[in-house]
Amino acid sequence: MAKPKNDKPKIEKPAKKTPEQAEVQEGLDKNVQLSNKDDPDLPKLKSAVLARQQGLFQNARDYLQEILKRRNNWIPARRELALLYISTENYIEAEKFLLNEAKLFPKDEWIKLSLCHVYRQTGNAAGEIATINEFTKIKFNEALIRRLFELERDTGNLQGALDTVLTLRAHKDTIELEVANAKLLNLLKRDDEALKACENLLTKRPIPLGTFDLLLTMYLGNKNNPEGLLEKIQPIYDSGYEDPHLFIAMGRLFHRMDKNGEAIGYIKKAIAINDQNYHWWYDLSLIQRQNGDINESQASLMRALKVDPLNPTGIRVHGVEHKYTYGDEASLQLNLAHAHFDAFKDQGKVELNFALAKAHEDYNELRTAFKYYENAGKLQSKILPYWHPGTVGLLKMTRDRVGPPTYENFKEPRCESDKPVFILGMPRSGTSLVEQVIASHKETFGAGELKLLHRVLDGVTINGRMIETSQDEGVIPTFIPGVDVSKCRTLPFKDRGDLYLKAVEAIAESAGNTSAKRIIDKMPGNYFWTGVIPFILPNAKIVHTQRHPLDNCLSLYRIFFPDGMPWSYDLRNLGKVYRTYFEHMTYWESNLPKGMMHTINYEVMVENFNEEAKKIIAHIGLPWDDACLKFYETDRQVKTASLNQVRKPIYSTSVGRWKKYEEYLKPLIQELGPLIKVYDDKIEQKLDAIKKK
Repeated sequence: MAKPKNDKPKIEKPAKKTPEQAEVQEGLDKNVQLSNKDDPDLPKLKSAVLARQQGLFQNARDYLQEILKRRNNWIPARRELALLYISTENYIEAEKFLLNEAKLFPKDEWIKLSLCHVYRQTGNAAGEIATINEFTKIKFNEALIRRLFELERDTGNLQGALDTVLTLRAHKDTIELEVANAKLLNLLKRDDEALKACENLLTKRPIPLGTFDLLLTMYLGNKNNPEGLLEKIQPIYDSGYEDPHLFIAMGRLFHRMDKNGEAIGYIKKAIAINDQNYHWWYDLSLIQRQNGDINESQASLMRALKVDPLNPTGIRVHGVEHKYTYGDEASLQLNLAHAHFDAFKDQGKVELNFALAKAHEDYNELRTAFKYYENAGKLQSKILPYWHPGTVGLLKMTRDRVGPPTYENFKEPRCESDKPVFILGMPRSGTSLVEQVIASHKETFGAGELKLLHRVLDGVTINGRMIETSQDEGVIPTFIPGVDVSKCRTLPFKDRGDLYLKAVEAIAESAGNTSAKRIIDKMPGNYFWTGVIPFILPNAKIVHTQRHPLDNCLSLYRIFFPDGMPWSYDLRNLGKVYRTYFEHMTYWESNLPKGMMHTINYEVMVENFNEEAKKIIAHIGLPWDDACLKFYETDRQVKTASLNQVRKPIYSTSVGRWKKYEEYLKPLIQELGPLIKVYDDKIEQKLDAIKKK
């Protein structure tokens, strides 16, 4: 489900005209009307005004030049000249002219209004803010002050925006201003005041629009505390209050708590009242997909796209599970969106390019498909730049001076539990498959991709070097009932391990599993911290999944990751990251405490599934369970890009897929270099050994 948006506070929809534009025209008209009726130049001035209004700009200039030759200081003519500059979008001359007029008439309202209009049209926010502030010292103008609020909000001056809202509320208080006030308090991290403002909004009937969205932002975004939100809004629900926004809030908080059945029920209750909200249909489809209800999910997505047929996220996500054919409904919808391509923001263009690439793969037009992948990657790399030296440095630091003697000589107390199991490796390397196999065992619990280990390790010091791990702002954190992992920087090693264990046990218990002997954390990126795990959990088991570098990187390149992975959008960066990962994990395969890590190669597992599955279960210290061979029958939530694949029996079509795309992968192949042969030789040796048995 989409993370709660920290919506910008809004106090009104933008007007079709700028708030000052009408007053500029009105002031000029009044100026003309008040001119001396007997003035000999008045008819010519009126002719200039009429010519401008009719679009005869050269005629208007001629009339004005004639007047101003004789009477350069006649105010009505000078102001008509300013308006002519504005009408012809000659904003440079307009600004120059008006600034000069402002020196002559520093308190003139018309000049300041005109300058505000010019600055708005040219995007000069600083100039517009300064001019509005000057104007409001002369006269209160509600439309301009509302515009000041928008400018301060959009330029990041949240305190200024709050002050402006308070000014407006003092003049004339409204519900929309009260909501904007609460949102700004939240953005300014004045949590107690924001919560008090929200509680006041909850007492009103009807509850103001935007209140529940703000509460979702505060409790799911800032606090990661869905239970706290439930305490606030459950009594309102129990009172019989009928509001679809309340039902959506209930649905989203239950989804965060991994209670998808309840979440679906609440969202459907909202949709029954209003079935014209794209986001509600999208949320429903996402939860259905995580539950394995692919057909229902696709149907909900299509309903979402009926409401908003040009939504690039909905189009992309629907296309992931859809097999495009020329002329089908999804293709026609994609073509319509493509026709509006220039109207999308950059992020929308990225997602639409991914959808177009998937469609052309389905049409077997690979050259065109890869052009769309390339377009998407270039644009996404600008939005989310990647700096490879930072990755290299961090991984090297975790290896620096750490090896078998380090672990042998380590005397600090640690958490001795053998319950945690870490499945890690490159994303799209088979981590979801391995988790599904283990999670099918009756004595295990699969907790999914937990945003947890890096938080528990934040600030840990190894050999005198502190490791910064918790730098993932914006990523939706894992909900852990009753466990706070936000303050770990000064904890001893044992406390960190105990806290991790307490957290995963709380997650399992919340899901109704209190007896699991092994709890699986399937966050691929935990490979960064492979060598640090023994310092807090020496008896934990690690399963490292590895896949052919070209297949692995190709799979990553063809997927849009909403939570990041900025290196996955460029073939050369993909090659660099895979090489760095391979070097890192090769080191730990030789230097971790003996028996702690078991490496699974995806290609070998596909070829020799039964035996490889048994090795995995033996590695984590459990007796064999035949249910592991029928992993695809296990009913559990899956939240990764592999959610559909793990519900099918093992298949080999993903092995060697890169060969089909070889001509488009040259930059990646060059970057990986001899590593490809190293991996091929490794797999060949393993498969030969299997055949000889």
